Amino acid sequence: MSFEPEKFFIGLMDFFSILLPGALLTYFVQDTAGEWLLGKRYLNAPDSEAAIRFAFSSYLLGHFIFLAGSWIDDAIYDPIRNATESRQIKRLAEGKKFYPRLLRRFAVWFFADDDETLHQALRIKNRYIEPTKKVAINTFQWSKALLTIEKPSTMAAVQRFEADSKFFRSLAVVLFVLMFFGSIVPNQSAIVILAEIGIVPALWRYADQRRKSINQAYWYVMTLEAGKPAAPKIATRRLPSPGLAGGVVFRKRKNEMEYLLVQASQEPHEWVLPKGHIEPGEKAQETAVREVHEETGVWARVKSRMEPLSYRKDGWKVVVLCFLMEFQDGDEAHESRKHDWFSIKALPEENLHKETRAKLEEIDLIQTRRAS
Repeated sequence: MSFEPEKFFIGLMDFFSILLPGALLTYFVQDTAGEWLLGKRYLNAPDSEAAIRFAFSSYLLGHFIFLAGSWIDDAIYDPIRNATESRQIKRLAEGKKFYPRLLRRFAVWFFADDDETLHQALRIKNRYIEPTKKVAINTFQWSKALLTIEKPSTMAAVQRFEADSKFFRSLAVVLFVLMFFGSIVPNQSAIVILAEIGIVPALWRYADQRRKSINQAYWYVMTLEAGKPAAPKIATRRLPSPGLAGGVVFRKRKNEMEYLLVQASQEPHEWVLPKGHIEPGEKAQETAVREVHEETGVWARVKSRMEPLSYRKDGWKVVVLCFLMEFQDGDEAHESRKHDWFSIKALPEENLHKETRAKLEEIDLIQTRRAS
């Protein structure tokens, strides 16, 4: 009989994420809960019945613990993971709320270059599956499916990290329950103290192992793809689109609207709207958010799409997709270009394209009408 590690670690995952946490919780609460549920029968039950009862309770509680653990993904892990710079760009481009600065800085530190790893794996996936809303498989699930089919031995390593991650996630739930249990049951202060000490390391280990399982799957897929001939890309219809996108960023200070301008890269004496080239696979509104942040350090949320801004430069017509954007926060800029905020009355008299001035005056009039 041949040994198949992928099947072994599926069983191991069930043991670590369901049975073991369930057994741990059962061990601590069985004497109190058992007597309350079964009365004297609990105290007088034979060893065989006690063993069956313990196994059944461990399995049943383990599933409830695992189900509750999924809340940790939604409430803790996902918000931190979604606070990285590239994901903030997508959120702001969609007009969604901006995450707090402390959460963003923690996400950048903890997840480091994970977004680039994800993007590389996503590019590989898109070679085989054309991006569409109808395809409900994320990059991690696709990577695991590919490894299961083509390299099952490597999938075992990914599942090791997954098993560890789900165990510590379930352990955090158990510790939380024990904190509550110990607070309502007399003489259980030691359990409460141990649970309080262990819950933060358990959550940290859970997040770290989950991150490693995801990155491990992406690294294996990237390595696997590197050894293959270039895969044919799915033919898609290319639509013509402007090559530049930027934003009219506004904020309200002392009952007056102010607008963000930045010095031009090639002609520093000129003031322009922050803008840049749309990168392959990037939406125009994402470009606007990214370029505003890179050039000025300002985070701004897209409010609406505007008419394109067009002007002539060196004999060529330049078209910029423009978005009205609301100031959210400010960080250190990636570039060293000077930027500043101007009210309509204080716009530079010179060194400002007439088209840009007209666009700002048009927006200011609309904003003033809405405010009144």
